Amino acid sequence: MNELSLGYYFEDLKSCPFEVDDNSNPWELLRLKNSLFSFHTSKIQGFVQQSAILKGIVYIGENTVIDEYVSIQGPCWIGNNCIIRSSSLIRPYSVIGDYVVLGHNSEIKNSLLFNDVKVSSHAVVSDSIIGKGARIGPGTITDNRRFDQREVELTIQDQIIQTGHDKFGLICGDYVRIGSNVSTLPGTVIGKYTWAYSNTLLYGFIPKEKFVKLSQNHDLVDKEPHILRRGDKSGTR
Repeated sequence: MNELSLGYYFEDLKSCPFEVDDNSNPWELLRLKNSLFSFHTSKIQGFVQQSAILKGIVYIGENTVIDEYVSIQGPCWIGNNCIIRSSSLIRPYSVIGDYVVLGHNSEIKNSLLFNDVKVSSHAVVSDSIIGKGARIGPGTITDNRRFDQREVELTIQDQIIQTGHDKFGLICGDYVRIGSNVSTLPGTVIGKYTWAYSNTLLYGFIPKEKFVKLSQNHDLVDKEPHILRRGDKSGTR
């Protein structure tokens, strides 16, 4: 299958919160999601804790639970049967599908989350597209901006693609699993069903159905006799 096609990353387009043309390019979904922001007044159908803060125009679907001290900044669209854990931050132009779980103190900004996504605690997802059933591990950060602040480019199979965005984080295919404390560089693209070890740095194009393993060695050296002994406080600061 063509690595530039939607199907390479998202096999269930019905799990996208809005209707998608099969001929669309994957990176275009970050812009197309804004079609949902045609409403002019907030609509809250779920349960929102009193301590949560909602600003701007917000849509929250049926049976969705917003826990204590969550902050939601509209415009924002959240689907049905979601759980948004305590102290999470959802920033403007975020679109969140059905049955999504956001962990404690997670942050979502200007991103599209398909149905059944789980984002663990303390993760930050910025300017990104996350496919159905994907799992984002705790502490993971999607870097979304180049140091030189130029337009973010995608490099897929040696083809350079202009995104038209100076902020673009990650395209994450269906059922991708990303371990804890992973960092992704701007313009990272991951095919569906790929898994990545914890503590890895992900960048560029990563094909579908792969396992990204972390290669790491420990150098074990003898310690000097006068340090790190039990009860020795000479090194105490």
